[in-house]
Amino acid sequence: MKLYLCEKPSQAAEIARHVGARKRDNGCFTGDSVTVTYCIGHLLEQAKPETYEPRLARWDPELLPVIPMQWQLDVKPTVKTQYGVVIRLLKQASELVIATDADREGEVIAREMMQAAGYRGPVSRLWLSAFDDASVRKALGKLLPGAKTAPMYAAGLGRSRADWLAGMNVTMMLTTGFGTGGKGGTLHFGRVQTPVLALVVRRERAIRTFVPKAYYELQASFELAGVAVPMAWRPAPALLDPDGHVAQAATAKSVADKVRGQPGRVDHVEAGPEREAPPLLFSLASLQREASARYGIKAQAVLDACQALYEKHKATTYPRTDCEYLPSSMLAETAMVLQGIRAARPDMASLLACADPSSTSRAFNDRKITAHHAIIPSLNPRVSVGNMSKSEQTIYDMIARRYLAQFLGDFHFHKTVIEVVCAGERFRVSGKTPQVPGWKRAYPEEQDKPNTKDAPPAEDVAALPSAQTGDPARNLHCDAVSRKTKPPRRYTEGTLIAAMESIDKEIEDERLRKIMRNKEKAGIGTDATRAAIIENLFKRDYLATEKKQVLPTPRGEALITLIEANAPQLADPVLTAEWEDRLMQLEAGTLTLEVFEGELSTWLSELIARLKSVARTAPQRPDMPHAMPDSTEPCPACGKPMRSLKSAKGPFWGCSGYPDCSVTLPDVDGRPGQRRATSVSTAGPVYPCPRCRKPLRQRTSSRGPFWGCSGFPACNYTQPDEGGKPGVRPADVQGKSARQDLPGPARQAAKPPSAPVPAVAGSPCPGCAGGRLIGRVMKDSGRRFLGCTGFPACRHFQWLPQQQSSSI
Repeated sequence: MKLYLCEKPSQAAEIARHVGARKRDNGCFTGDSVTVTYCIGHLLEQAKPETYEPRLARWDPELLPVIPMQWQLDVKPTVKTQYGVVIRLLKQASELVIATDADREGEVIAREMMQAAGYRGPVSRLWLSAFDDASVRKALGKLLPGAKTAPMYAAGLGRSRADWLAGMNVTMMLTTGFGTGGKGGTLHFGRVQTPVLALVVRRERAIRTFVPKAYYELQASFELAGVAVPMAWRPAPALLDPDGHVAQAATAKSVADKVRGQPGRVDHVEAGPEREAPPLLFSLASLQREASARYGIKAQAVLDACQALYEKHKATTYPRTDCEYLPSSMLAETAMVLQGIRAARPDMASLLACADPSSTSRAFNDRKITAHHAIIPSLNPRVSVGNMSKSEQTIYDMIARRYLAQFLGDFHFHKTVIEVVCAGERFRVSGKTPQVPGWKRAYPEEQDKPNTKDAPPAEDVAALPSAQTGDPARNLHCDAVSRKTKPPRRYTEGTLIAAMESIDKEIEDERLRKIMRNKEKAGIGTDATRAAIIENLFKRDYLATEKKQVLPTPRGEALITLIEANAPQLADPVLTAEWEDRLMQLEAGTLTLEVFEGELSTWLSELIARLKSVARTAPQRPDMPHAMPDSTEPCPACGKPMRSLKSAKGPFWGCSGYPDCSVTLPDVDGRPGQRRATSVSTAGPVYPCPRCRKPLRQRTSSRGPFWGCSGFPACNYTQPDEGGKPGVRPADVQGKSARQDLPGPARQAAKPPSAPVPAVAGSPCPGCAGGRLIGRVMKDSGRRFLGCTGFPACRHFQWLPQQQSSSI
């Protein structure tokens, strides 16, 4: 049997149509000697740390680091059934075609299942960039040998294990050494996540500490050929400070007085035709950047829309690509792609009529192709835009217009630069006169729009009058104006992704900078993972948004401060650069997985030892400068600061002295509220714990109130609540009153008399002689009995005869 192994059900259904597997079966599609089955993403996941060290079910820094000698994978609980289907089919297969996504992760998904099933037969690789019929047929006719993509599995496996080793061990160490406990007290580390968070935190610090400085410019206009033209002052270098500004008001005012109303002359004219090539096609990152800038769409939402366009609508090609180019062979498909756009978007017919399929752009470049080409519309002639969501329609429109722009020609314009000298000072202006719109037809809003990015005021205008060197240019007005330097801009999701791509700017080592500038693997993270990394930082409350801006939460700032103080390399992109260098070597086959893991284990052991040492010698957590955000509200039990935490039910406040003190308070508008009376009650009489004699406290669980020992977790004794007092445990009155977990006196008091002694409510207790008997009722059975008022110190009880029950 020939088996095709896909990454997800939608892929399997599409491929099954083309290989004759038309019968739907349990978890697969079958045909004549061919079966198509599928994973649901990863069916297997890395085992938890306690699998290798059972004592880590409760995190203990002394047990770290955990470095598996033999890696183990667990079946994800939600996909056990499909896992069984895939394993069964792999054991029956005589030939396998890997048809998962064409990337590192797809390779890992398939080959980890091959390992689990013990498959040793022949392997081929289906390398798909699009799921339209023509692309699928083409790829099926050109299957790759499995050995060609096997190195990608080694790199993917290395990344997965490295992320687990560093993520699990460092997260546990930071949390147990410096955290606060509880779900909200976990301090996460990720090899890409942490440097990204550091970028945002450091940008916020720069904004917060920024001190604006005054500088001065001249607002001037000159008469050229009878037209008033605003021009920008070009100060002499001697007047500029290190930041390139005129810092002295007197200097600017002096020049303004000198120039105002004076005759000048045109000193330089530069004019001629120029052209602008269409922008390159979209990679996932460039698409996310532009969608964020234009429409404010989140990076993850862009990826989700792209995935739906690729799989569900079959409207675009493979989305998780870092390439902005197409192979020259795809020029032959241009007419079919344009026809598909025409069918999907009839409203673009006039624009499509301007396209020339025979023209080429710089986007067609075989030397720039990586594992996947750029995102473009597919060959599917039956795309239905009406079935798309609003965000999917927006992303499809962006992709279609960018592709179409490649065949509309260059944007032609006439550029003019004029420089005027007046009273010894130089002024400049430049302008564009559009001539042939070219690719800008696809973007009507951009036509005739001056490019003012980073340009001084009045330097760029749309059109200029004709001028020649030596022409008169009288100054009409000239005034000194005060400006102030501006702080760095906060990141948006789009600019944060751009910063992740160009992370080499944050690295001083030239060798590592070159690694991170490598076009195929530029930056930290990949186009496929960057959105998820940013989204995780939001979900874990390390980042927040304000309009389109991304800023760190107090929790995020505190984590980076902690890391910078104790292990600064963890927040440095140099570490990620070094790891990525090794992963690239794994993929190229010049490094073995065993060597890579050995290097990583040595580094990790040294790091954990250093963090342990710091944690032991550090001052108390609440006083540490890197502690997580505290309030000024003291703990009502021990006086230590309360700390903001999160649980599945929302935010709450816990004592920073945890685990020595386990007091919690509700969150009220971001501040600690009053302790709920039913949460942990200390009012009223004291009921000693029968085990350790510490006071019992009334608590509340999902099942209602109960009583628990205040010595928890050292003592976990509990009793049911009966009318606001500790009640009787069923086990203590159903023939099990002489319990071995009670101290001797309590066991003696709990023993029922060997022969029933007639008693009535209100009579002295025969067990302790200090209390009196009162009537009680078992909650579960409704049976009545007499118990001592000294309970739980005295656990004497006596069943009541049925006829006496009514007298209570």
